Amino acid sequence: MDKFVKYQEMLIETNKKFNLTSIDDPKEIKIKHFEDSLTIKNYINKGMKVLDIGSGAGFPGIPLRIEKDFDLTLIDSVNKKVNFMNEVIEELGLDNTRAIHVRAEDFAKDHREEFDLVISRAVANLSTLLEYGLPFLKVGGIFIAMKGPKAEEEIEEAQNALKILGGELINIDTIDLHGNTRKNILIKKVRSTKKKYPRGKNQAKKNPL
Repeated sequence: MDKFVKYQEMLIETNKKFNLTSIDDPKEIKIKHFEDSLTIKNYINKGMKVLDIGSGAGFPGIPLRIEKDFDLTLIDSVNKKVNFMNEVIEELGLDNTRAIHVRAEDFAKDHREEFDLVISRAVANLSTLLEYGLPFLKVGGIFIAMKGPKAEEEIEEAQNALKILGGELINIDTIDLHGNTRKNILIKKVRSTKKKYPRGKNQAKKNPL
């Protein structure tokens, strides 16, 4: 069976028991979860170490891993979602892939500057995301924030965070996804992030830089 079909079946079935996603129509899942996730696949190369922050039901990381061979870590603070992702990983036979129940600020303590690429979709505003994501990246690595049509506004508000955390905007990819505008923001890490970031106690969300 096609891995995307199996993933979709598991998603719909598990979603009946607890809320993984508000999108439960098979056609909508294909477009808004699978196709949307794959809009960044050209930035992933074999052998890369990739971190997906706030993965939820596995997006964008798992669809990307189905398509490409790389090392993937998915993190989320909701244990039910992590358990679901690990079931999918096992069922689909995705090696070099694991989901971990942990907050980003705790995971960062032992995994600084470890990843080539950090990705995140629909998790928080860009200032907050940068504080979660940039500490994990090697200098020279790329952070991709997957956003909707108002990405430019978020970039404007995140200028201070970029400066403090060592990031530099390199591109905004605009994609028309069946009439919906998606914008993927690409940030390059140009220097090391100070060890005090990300701040604990949810500060990145409560008081964005």
